Amino acid sequence: MKANLFVLAGVAAVLVSACSFTPKEQAMGDFDYLHVKSDKQLQPAPGKQLPKSSNRYEVPQAAHSTPIGSNVVVLAPKLVWPVADGSRVEEDETKTRIYFDELDGMDDVENYVWQGLLQGAATRGWTIAEQQEKQRLVIDWLSESFEYGEDDTEIVIQRQFEINLDTAGHGRTTALLSNVLQRNVSSNGVQVDEVYLAHRDDDAAAQVLNTLVSEIAITQARGVASVTDEGAVNIQAGFDEDGFAAIIVSASFNFTWGVMNEVLTELGFDVDDYNQQTGRYYASYDADNSGSSLAFWRDNDGAKVALPSGDYEIKVTGNRQRTSITLFRAGEAISPAQVNDIFAPFAAEIRNQSSL
Repeated sequence: MKANLFVLAGVAAVLVSACSFTPKEQAMGDFDYLHVKSDKQLQPAPGKQLPKSSNRYEVPQAAHSTPIGSNVVVLAPKLVWPVADGSRVEEDETKTRIYFDELDGMDDVENYVWQGLLQGAATRGWTIAEQQEKQRLVIDWLSESFEYGEDDTEIVIQRQFEINLDTAGHGRTTALLSNVLQRNVSSNGVQVDEVYLAHRDDDAAAQVLNTLVSEIAITQARGVASVTDEGAVNIQAGFDEDGFAAIIVSASFNFTWGVMNEVLTELGFDVDDYNQQTGRYYASYDADNSGSSLAFWRDNDGAKVALPSGDYEIKVTGNRQRTSITLFRAGEAISPAQVNDIFAPFAAEIRNQSSL
């Protein structure tokens, strides 16, 4: 008899625990506070009168549009992480948003961020459904699956995401705002709480934004400080720190140095020696026999760059945002006119070797 009682008690405990299943995202406890009402008006003692009433300490009714009580999702939200240089998140931010401030060597923060978004989406294999140049990007359907409910039913959600760019009037700050544009839910007949779905939407929007910001950070880690409208590293003709005519790369010294050996070789130079500590390449160039490449910048006489034959010293100097490439022949820097002549093939080969 006692054994039967123990069995029945155990079964009852299992049934009670099953009936009292609480999803992990739902708040637990006593929610009696939701039904608390104001005390009734005080009544004076016999023969006494209350002082004149005042609403000075009256607590107004709370106006809210967010869940309360057991409807509150108690899971921590996914945060937006400003991992890229120049990125930040406002302390009082209530939306899935991040800001990028212009850094030294960054010619156009809006274009830099826009190109970062396009490259990040391409790297991740995401399809861009719509885009408005430097304003709006719609990323096509991305899937998420998770288990839900007491029976651990698999839920599959597909979402479209919208990334909006907003650049300040002064042009030095660009904000990215991430939202879920559309959502399709496959729940196998299980009713999923809408508040919980909204919570997962917010997390998904943050995850997409974090992924794109991480891709921008990876580009920065490679040393690229500025990009063109086509998403390539920005390269211009200019002058180095000593005032000599040079090719200016909007990228770090390490980035530029890393591609220069291949660049020089592809342009027909024979690299004899180099020293990274001093930022020097030592190479020879034979205009009559500069290789067999069919590159478009080859001159009609067979040379890849419009330079006379001879020995050259290539000086590469810079910092994290800007690097200059200066060519010397017989101890003299080549002229600004010669830099202009060789700029196109040098710039094209640097971009080709960098492969952003």
